Amino acid sequence: MKAVIFPNLQKVNALSCARNVCDALYSNDFEVIADPQLKALFYDKSFVKYIPFEESVRDSDFAVAIGGDGTILRCAKALIGSDTKLLGVNTGRLGFMASIEPSQIHELIRLKTGDYRVSKRMMLCGDLTDERGYVFQHFTALNDIVIGRQFARVIDFSVYRNEVLLGQYRADGAIFSTPTGSTAYALSAGGSVIEPEFSCIGFTLVCPHSLASRPILFSPESKLCVKLSVRDEGEIYITSDGEIPIPFAPGSHLNIYRSEHTIQLVDMSGNTFFDSLNRKITHSLKGNVNFDGSGGPV
Repeated sequence: MKAVIFPNLQKVNALSCARNVCDALYSNDFEVIADPQLKALFYDKSFVKYIPFEESVRDSDFAVAIGGDGTILRCAKALIGSDTKLLGVNTGRLGFMASIEPSQIHELIRLKTGDYRVSKRMMLCGDLTDERGYVFQHFTALNDIVIGRQFARVIDFSVYRNEVLLGQYRADGAIFSTPTGSTAYALSAGGSVIEPEFSCIGFTLVCPHSLASRPILFSPESKLCVKLSVRDEGEIYITSDGEIPIPFAPGSHLNIYRSEHTIQLVDMSGNTFFDSLNRKITHSLKGNVNFDGSGGPV
């Protein structure tokens, strides 16, 4: 079996964790692969093979992302269209999408025995088109596609579902999220928490100028379209999974729809989604208070 590692070396303990991951995989008879840019960091590990990440990830059984949720998202983009499974090792802060912590690296033996579950996560696509319908920018997101502008200036825009006007909005921005992304930016903006293996498209306004605006969940078959108001001026941007913003030019349209691809996340925690939600998000907001099964403090 083959496993390629994808460490975020900007994280403090990512390198030491990556070295331990290499040793754990090798001891369990994995062929360990890393990008050639990492060769100097693994000089003493002769068993590591060096192949460009974008090439090796397509031919591997597993990709091991070592970092935070952003690292996992970047790694996931390289897996689109492949059968490679993604395992996250958290060396970031929250690590909501990660399956194990650095202290649990010994658990990697379970990749060999098959003692894990795979969570298939839907993705979103976005097509930025001109007035003639020509697609000049394509996005794919595991978390979300976000529309916004700098300095918290409001945006006037309309949203259509299956070519029918849903509403005209004035807000600081809009978030179109997958269930996986519902616990990211959308959650901070007041969006709904959605079980990650559920299929839907979430729509959440950022600081809407209305007392009646509420998050909306669309069926995964929905075709959504965002059009800017003709009177709106200034630079507006589109961001997919927090990547480099792309200008949303006046006169262009953003079409959002479900991707035909999914990402296979490896889950070794044995916990339910709501266990993780309570442990990593609810507890952090409550000062790391522990709760018993009835929800009361202990």
